[in-house]
Amino acid sequence: MKLILYHSIQIQFVIDMAVQKIASDTLDFILASCKASHPREFGALLEADGDTIVNVIYLPGTDSTSRSVSFKTWMMPNMPHAGSVHSHPSGAVRPSEQDLIFFRTNEVNIIVGEPYTRESWKAFDKGGNLTALEVVDYEFDDDEFGDDGHDEDDIDGRFDDEDGF
Repeated sequence: MKLILYHSIQIQFVIDMAVQKIASDTLDFILASCKASHPREFGALLEADGDTIVNVIYLPGTDSTSRSVSFKTWMMPNMPHAGSVHSHPSGAVRPSEQDLIFFRTNEVNIIVGEPYTRESWKAFDKGGNLTALEVVDYEFDDDEFGDDGHDEDDIDGRFDDEDGF
């Protein structure tokens, strides 16, 4: 899984596909993020690979309180995203009126309630209807960011040679 942090971008696109699954590691990351944000709400966008949610996209400028999370819509990336995730510190895993308005722009929307466990989250479609997401093992591509085969010792050795240390 990769954590994506986007800066100032102005247009939003949404993937039109059938998201049916979420990677186990991604779900664990979401649960840990929600727990770390408590008592404030956690919120982010979701990216999918095919039919599987695999990444969490943090947006700069996101504001959160114990009762809400708000995204700066002008900061949304101009990249496809499959949905949204946010927490409800109260433990309620049903969408609010405000959630339902935001849900319209996303294929799938996850709400996680306290205590932020695998039993305390639900997924909803654009209309706010409960939908199922299968939790699956997913093989993340370690070479996604152009891994050149060098490890930390190779890099340290190169600097040692250049600096004479």
